[in-house]
Amino acid sequence: MCGRYALFGNWKSALARELASAELHEFEEIIDNYNVSPLQTMPVIIGSDQNKSLTSMRWGFTPSWAKDESLSAGMINARAETVSEKPSFKRAFLQRRCIIPMNGFYEWASSVKGKKQPVYCSPSQEDIWFAAGIWEHWESPDKTYDLDSFAIITVPANSNMKQYHERMPAFLSKKHVDSWLFDSEIASTLLSTVPAEECKTIFVGLDVNNARNNSPDLIVEVDPIVKEHEILSSKPPSNAGKSSKSHKNHGQNSLF
Repeated sequence: MCGRYALFGNWKSALARELASAELHEFEEIIDNYNVSPLQTMPVIIGSDQNKSLTSMRWGFTPSWAKDESLSAGMINARAETVSEKPSFKRAFLQRRCIIPMNGFYEWASSVKGKKQPVYCSPSQEDIWFAAGIWEHWESPDKTYDLDSFAIITVPANSNMKQYHERMPAFLSKKHVDSWLFDSEIASTLLSTVPAEECKTIFVGLDVNNARNNSPDLIVEVDPIVKEHEILSSKPPSNAGKSSKSHKNHGQNSLF
């Protein structure tokens, strides 16, 4: 995790206590997205001078020193254990932490027989999750183009998810939102695994595999095609934002 997630429905209402209603109004035109994939632009919460704001960023971290955007698809995640140390991430972790609202995320169940089926994981007690992230501002070498991009921070999976993958997003409690955004001294202590009882999982249809598909049907429970005793801990489909070249050259954690 995390190669796909969802943001839909009443997510703006869930943020009403965190952000000004006038600011949320600016995002009314954003459509429900049940299949957010790497390199898509999505709402992100950032903080500056003790004030929170909502902005749009592209999913796929582009380091400020990069010559082009080619690293983005391979840097959608950053491990909590090393985010403060990796050259590409450590400055952003100190200065540019962010929060990615999501209703849930997808993982893939794989069997010993080679079958794969998406699994949708969502909060069991809340309408929305606040995933911890980092962001960066990048400018092209010729100064003609710039963009803001983000990566989702991951932690070891809980017992509910580890049968599908060893990693999952680091979710913040509402009481820790301000501390994550504004307190660099304790930020790393807030990155923990959400308890298994606070999330629920269902098997969903194969349409999630195609990033062009986007409808409420994607999160409708279906019968599993992967038998429980055959499940192997695995990674999502390889087209969910990989960059083998960036893995080799930069030692960064991409999908996981």
